[in-house]
Amino acid sequence: MKKRLLFGLIASMILVGGALFTLWDQGDLVAQAQATFQTPTPNAEGQIIYTVQEGDTCTRIFLLTGVTIDELMTLNNLDADCSVFPSQNLLLGTVEPRTATPSGPTPTPTIPGPTPTPFEGTAELCVVLFEDLDGNQMRSEDETYLSGGVVSVNNRIGTYSETMETIGGDPNLFDLECFTADCIKIQCFEDLPEGDYNLSMGIPEGYLATTSLNLALEVNAGDTILIDFGAQPSTQLPAEDSPETQGNRSPLLLAVGLILLAGGAGLTFFFIRSRGES
Repeated sequence: MKKRLLFGLIASMILVGGALFTLWDQGDLVAQAQATFQTPTPNAEGQIIYTVQEGDTCTRIFLLTGVTIDELMTLNNLDADCSVFPSQNLLLGTVEPRTATPSGPTPTPTIPGPTPTPFEGTAELCVVLFEDLDGNQMRSEDETYLSGGVVSVNNRIGTYSETMETIGGDPNLFDLECFTADCIKIQCFEDLPEGDYNLSMGIPEGYLATTSLNLALEVNAGDTILIDFGAQPSTQLPAEDSPETQGNRSPLLLAVGLILLAGGAGLTFFFIRSRGES
């Protein structure tokens, strides 16, 4: 009976030691995402509608669409603070709706309307890197843009490859069409041929990424796309996820696991020896 109890104790210690040894080599995965914007298509009434996303402000919507804040407030009867909320539909502008051609045995000829200007087959891709202090992967009002990030864009057929550095500063001073000393022009890849692209961001030294740094992107002619990348200072890491904490925790688990394994091996040797002597 004592031998069975001893054997069960040895087996339990080996299992616990093996489990702790396995935990030493595990890591956590973080889900990350960024939002892209593509020019909306007019509806049947010729209205161009934008649906407000989580974290949107009038400044961000302006950067995405090119419609000024004053125009947004006028078209949508917004208050003086230009307050918007998620899922709200904003009118960006109107175009002439398409007129159906009358049907019948003898249709009346119609005078053709003005021919819309065709797209030139290129798009515009704008990229920003913001200081994600709270690590929630979305820029807050008090989080600024970071300079020194290096963004690269390459198409998959190898005919386009460009690299730029991000510009830092207050996002409220950025403007897609600003050429005065009072504001800064956001970094954009202009005249981007349509196709499939790989987009990657290199963050400045002393920062850690809070969003994915590599994206696959499909670009269509006429698109205006804004990509947000986030990074936070390495000192902003939560204590339980910092490299120092992980470095202290992992060796401890490893040491406990090895001690238990060694104890189990010793007890097994003692059991086998005592059985041989008996």
